[in-house]
Amino acid sequence: LNNQTDVLTGLVSNGRLEETDGERVLGLFLNTLPLRLQLTGGTWLDLVRQVFATERDSLAWRRYTLAELQKRLGGQPL
Repeated sequence: LNNQTDVLTGLVSNGRLEETDGERVLGLFLNTLPLRLQLTGGTWLDLVRQVFATERDSLAWRRYTLAELQKRLGGQPL
């Protein structure tokens, strides 16, 4: 990471519909959710906890496509 503390990565999530018969809909429903982490040092366990908390907090946004997120952020690149 070249001593960088601001890290941007992505979490691939299943975007399949969570409703009755959602499994019957054909197509690829993968979505990549951007995740930003501020590495503050510490142990591997601290890092795992931080990543877990960031993923958990981001799951509410997993249904938005990358294009929708960029639109909601005023066209800013993610």
